[in-house]
Amino acid sequence: MRRPAPRRRRGQTDDVAPPRPPTPVPPAQLAACARDLEGLVDELSQLTGCGSAWGVRVLRRNIELALRCPETLASPANQLDFIEELAEALWDAADGGFRHPVRPAPEMEATCGRERRRRAVVARLDEIAESLCADAEAWCEGPSAAT
Repeated sequence: MRRPAPRRRRGQTDDVAPPRPPTPVPPAQLAACARDLEGLVDELSQLTGCGSAWGVRVLRRNIELALRCPETLASPANQLDFIEELAEALWDAADGGFRHPVRPAPEMEATCGRERRRRAVVARLDEIAESLCADAEAWCEGPSAAT
C-alpha cells in the first residue's frame, strides 16, 4: 500500500522554480515597446537631425521589421537580437547618433526647450533599453536556461 502524499499547509509552497517563459519578453509587450521606440526615434531625429546616423538607421529598420511582422517577436532568438541591437544603437560610443545636439531654433528659449525634450527622449530610450536588457539577462540566466 502506498503512503498518502503529505498535505500542504496553508501558504506552503514547493521549492520548485517555475519554468522559464518561452521568450524573454511577452511578444505583445515587445511589440508595444517597438511602437514606443518608433515614436521616440522619430521625435529625436526631428529634434537633432540624427536620422542618417548608422545606429539610428539600423534601429529604425529593426523597429519597422518588428511592427510589420510582429509574429517574429515570438522567437526568443529574434527577441534577443532585437534587444541587443537596440542596446548597441543607443550605447555604442563610436556612433553618437542618439547624442547629437538639437537643431538650433530662432530663439534661445526654444532651443533650450528642444534640448530638455531631447534629454527626456534619450532618457526614455535608455530606460526602455535597460528594462529589456534586464529581462533578457534574467531570461538567459533563468531556471531552465541550462537545459
